[in-house]
Formats: sequence, structure tokens, C-alpha cells
Amino acid sequence: MRLVDVEAGRYDWSAYECGCTNSAAHLADDLRRLVEAQSVEEARALHIENHALIQSIPQEPVPVASVLMAALAGDLSPGVRFVCLDLLCGLVFNDGDDSSKACQEIARQGLWLLYRDLWSGALPGIVGCAYYVLRVNRG
Repeated sequence: MRLVDVEAGRYDWSAYECGCTNSAAHLADDLRRLVEAQSVEEARALHIENHALIQSIPQEPVPVASVLMAALAGDLSPGVRFVCLDLLCGLVFNDGDDSSKACQEIARQGLWLLYRDLWSGALPGIVGCAYYVLRVNRG
């Protein structure tokens, strides 16, 4: 069993609202599909940002941030790693938003993952997103 599966299983997703205006019950499986994607195109086709964010405002972001951090601990294709980090950026940075502070705390618990991506020499998007999340968490 993967860490992402364990983390996704910790939440009662049906109790959360989704950006699509339905229950977030589908979001755990969508996040699992994201982790299994092999390319940026395949990952972006899931449109998870439309479920986790509405006009850049996080919707029930803590479970999503937690699952994304678990995903980053796994072996992801570079494109999928970028999509996960990009989505995490949207969750951790919203001025004055308490949910963003909660997501920042989740990211802070996995700083080593972000430092690994920062120093990986991987795609510039991966390095840039890791830097951005680390910068938000510097305090």
C-alpha cells in the first residue's frame, strides 16, 4: 500500500464540499489517479485544481494538501510531481486565509520533501514550485 492511499483513506471525503459543488467523495480517487498519471497532460486532464480551488480560493484544502504531500514522498513522473507541487502552491498561498495557514503547516511537516525537489535539478517548474512553497513556509 502506498503512503498516498493511507493518507487519502484518513478522511471522510463525502463530508467535504468540492469545488464542483458536489460532495468531495470523488476527490480521493481523483488524487490517486493523479499520482498514477505518467505525464503532465494526463495529470492536468483530471482538472483537480477545479475541485480543490475555486478562483484560486481553496475548497476544503487540508485533506488535499495532506494527500499531495504524501504523493510527493512517492515515485512520481516529473510532470506529475510538477502538477502536485503547482497545486500545493495554490493551497498554501492565499493572503489572510486560515485554510492556507493549515496547508502551510502540512507542508512544513514535509519540508525535507520540498528541499529534495528544490535541489533535485529536475524540471525548472518543479524547482520553482518547491522554492515557492518553502518561501511561504519560511516563517
